[in-house]
Amino acid sequence: MRWCVSSNGEGLPRTIGWWLFALVLVLVLVVALHTYLGWIVLGLFLYYVLRPVARRLQRQGVSPGLSAFLSIGLTMLPFITVLGVFTILLLAELAAIEATDVEGLLQILFPGVAIDTLPTSGDELYAFVDVLRSDPTLATLAPLVSGFVGTFTAQAFNALITIIFTFFLVRDERRIASWFRSTIVERESNAYEYLKAVDQGLSSVYFGYTLTIIVISIVAVIIYNVLNLVAPPGLAIPHAILLGSVTGLISVIPLFGRSLLYGVIVLYLAIGAYQTNLAYLWFPIVFYVVMGIIFDNVIRTYVRPFLSGRLFHTGLVMFAYLLGPAIFGWYGIFLGPFIMVVTIQFLRVQLPKIHSV
Repeated sequence: MRWCVSSNGEGLPRTIGWWLFALVLVLVLVVALHTYLGWIVLGLFLYYVLRPVARRLQRQGVSPGLSAFLSIGLTMLPFITVLGVFTILLLAELAAIEATDVEGLLQILFPGVAIDTLPTSGDELYAFVDVLRSDPTLATLAPLVSGFVGTFTAQAFNALITIIFTFFLVRDERRIASWFRSTIVERESNAYEYLKAVDQGLSSVYFGYTLTIIVISIVAVIIYNVLNLVAPPGLAIPHAILLGSVTGLISVIPLFGRSLLYGVIVLYLAIGAYQTNLAYLWFPIVFYVVMGIIFDNVIRTYVRPFLSGRLFHTGLVMFAYLLGPAIFGWYGIFLGPFIMVVTIQFLRVQLPKIHSV
């Protein structure tokens, strides 16, 4: 007895069998690659950051391979270097706060990393950062690194894999898209429309919001430290690196996020000036002019319109960034927005079509 067959001769049980086999393959891939999930999501984020740069180079006649190489060399490697140094200094800043359990924080953000080989106590971090700041040479850095060389080597390997993964995504994106359209989905299909919407959403969130947060954080840290150089005695901005990071993160709160933080800092500096010398009140005024007027106008007028799209509600983006790291660890800042985009675009593009069937 034969099953009722479709027009191409395949029986329904055989089709279901292939779908079950595909599901098993997906589960195998998930189990095999779950350790590298964070690095894969980081590579996807870097792809969306580098894609506009590579496409602009290609429009100037540069080959896909060379444009991918130049994008990584000129954009990604300096970006990762600055972000790495910024993270080290941020951890040192956190260690300066007595109530901060840096070791517990590292275990949450970097699960699976050999925490006992890393400098986590306040004294260890201070020694590490002091040496890094005063004499950042290989001879002085080698003894500090030797204690956790195994962890460093493993993470360096993961970073190398991420760079290679990003390189092939940037170089072969047109080939991959062409193969996907000709083999997996048709251009006129619902699946293609949904995946295109996801691509647009990830481009908006990754190249837009995430890059905006990182840029604001790094620039704010620089400005805070420069202001501290001219600050009156005893009236410096406290924990400048930490507050700079908060300035970037709080930017996802609509309307009053950064203004609220500036107000708290101005109030703190004004109270300090009142308690020490009223002539020092010029410093909180200068801080507000630099950050609340000049810096904020530059962000609103140039940085945010250039980097951030308006595809998603700001509140959704805020919760994605706040809950992502809390749930998944360090890579949650990339995975949280990814899950948000996939979900919101499904509700926006596909759910009405399913409901109307």
